[in-house]
Amino acid sequence: MKFLRAWFSSLLTLLRDERGQIPSSLTDNYDALLTTTLRAMQPTIHDNITRGNNFLAYLRSRDRFRRQDGGERVKVGLMHGLNTTADIYSGYGQLNTAPQDGITSAFYDWAQLSVSISISGKERKQNKGQSAAVSLLQAKTEQAMASIQQKLNDCIVSGKISSGTSSAQGQFVARTGTMDTSASGPLPLPALVDVTATRSAAIGNINPNTYGFWANQATASSATTFAGLKQEMQTIYNNCMKGVGGPPDLILADQVGWEEYFNSLQNQERFVINDQRTVDVLNGTDAIAFRRAALIWDEIVPDPDTNADIVDSIGTMTTSTMYFINSASMEWIVESDTDFVTTPFMRPENQDATVAQILWMGALGTNNRRKNGVLSSISRTITS
Repeated sequence: MKFLRAWFSSLLTLLRDERGQIPSSLTDNYDALLTTTLRAMQPTIHDNITRGNNFLAYLRSRDRFRRQDGGERVKVGLMHGLNTTADIYSGYGQLNTAPQDGITSAFYDWAQLSVSISISGKERKQNKGQSAAVSLLQAKTEQAMASIQQKLNDCIVSGKISSGTSSAQGQFVARTGTMDTSASGPLPLPALVDVTATRSAAIGNINPNTYGFWANQATASSATTFAGLKQEMQTIYNNCMKGVGGPPDLILADQVGWEEYFNSLQNQERFVINDQRTVDVLNGTDAIAFRRAALIWDEIVPDPDTNADIVDSIGTMTTSTMYFINSASMEWIVESDTDFVTTPFMRPENQDATVAQILWMGALGTNNRRKNGVLSSISRTITS
């Protein structure tokens, strides 16, 4: 019996030597190591990608982030009218029990993003040691995180101009895929808070040109002084504050717009954010206060008044823009099983390489466009 076991073991070894081990133990173990290491890094990946976008990080800090288990689309409930049975009564006075409407839903399409991490056969051979493999994976993962972070920021903060590129105030829409050109990203801020408030374009399946309650606030600036600019900011802030739901608590501007407001502040006054949670989320003290809102800037905020889109290098930024955002009216939804998850490393048929992806599926929407506004066409030459 011992002789038979030894003979079978020798035969198996011979067959492996002649035919090759498929898959090889080196490749299998290597890819398993990379997959498990990448999955162990997943919480850090998620945190770094989300925090890389100040707007999304702020929404999450204000509990405007939720997960949803699948579904054809994302459904967001919203109120477009008050309950008219609210009344005053005394004792046996009659109560109004008339059936009420005023509640509807907005629908937002799912968007999907991915980034690939690939390891070539040559890199496998150069990094056979466990420490070397993990180090290589770390570098490639950091590269992937930075790439998908930028892609997500391009989608959310800018979007793309789809119409009117030769005229003012064209429509901004979701960005589309490079390889899958029929795929759309999440709706961008310039679409949710449109410079043309009553544009005949459905957002969340509701057209603001037909339903006035669904139009955001929008004002074109004519200020030539710091005092005039701050007065216009006061007005749109107050317009967004009307009704229930509070005022804007975040203002997102382009760099020049932020600098002009900063320069308008008197030296003896302090306009700083002292809420430590907000300071932490928005990466330090660059956030300055305008009333109860934190004012920050992003380099890719477009100029919707003149259709300048930095991401796609369309037009020239000739005016500045500020978006007044009520975080309570915003909805940041992700599919519960696809929130920057990582796939196993697999080998394509026609490549000496293994590839894994980081996948995301979600949507950005609003439940009350009236609570948000945009101040556009701000002069970039205000100095006093």
